[in-house]
Amino acid sequence: MIFKGTIYLTDKEEIIYNAPKINTKIISLDEDDTLIQDDSILVGTCLLPPIESKIAEADGNEQLYDMYYERHLNEPFQQEFMAALISYLYKSGNLLLFLPAMDNYTKEKLVFFIYKVFGIHIGILNDPNPMVANCYYDERCIPIWLNLMFTAGVLSPYEYLILYPLDAEFNNKFILERLINLIKPCEPTINEKIQYILQLHKKLHKEPDIRPVIFSI
Repeated sequence: MIFKGTIYLTDKEEIIYNAPKINTKIISLDEDDTLIQDDSILVGTCLLPPIESKIAEADGNEQLYDMYYERHLNEPFQQEFMAALISYLYKSGNLLLFLPAMDNYTKEKLVFFIYKVFGIHIGILNDPNPMVANCYYDERCIPIWLNLMFTAGVLSPYEYLILYPLDAEFNNKFILERLINLIKPCEPTINEKIQYILQLHKKLHKEPDIRPVIFSI
């Protein structure tokens, strides 16, 4: 598993204030700023449903709510924010999210859509249902996590290719272009450069320490 860290959600302020100071990041989803101001607490309200979803909720239109929320999480700012959280999990950090006075609807939608879009199930602390209380990760989403971290500059092209599953397709044009720009294969055509990257991917899975000669020049 790529992630060695954990991600949990609570509405208990005492849990937040007693959380470990080392290797744990507090992410506040509190729009009213009820927590004591602390530089170690990051604001993560961008992960909450947008105003369009809240209007749809008031109108009783769950389908519209879901459409707006999923679209919101796929926008660049939210993707970049999640890339930062995912990178922290990758580096063995633990995340503790705070959502005060959790109404079940917002809580359930948050957990559902973070899992649907990013394959990350946020555990709800102290929930009696283990499937709800535990955090876990859908390994089918490894390409999504790697793409986000590589785009953010957290992974080198070598780390990316070593971690990228052999049975997963390279279907992201931007990522392929970035790999080509960083690795700089000498092949004359774009198709040949792509093939070079694909072959290097396979070689790195067999021999993670190999490096193209071009890098040692």
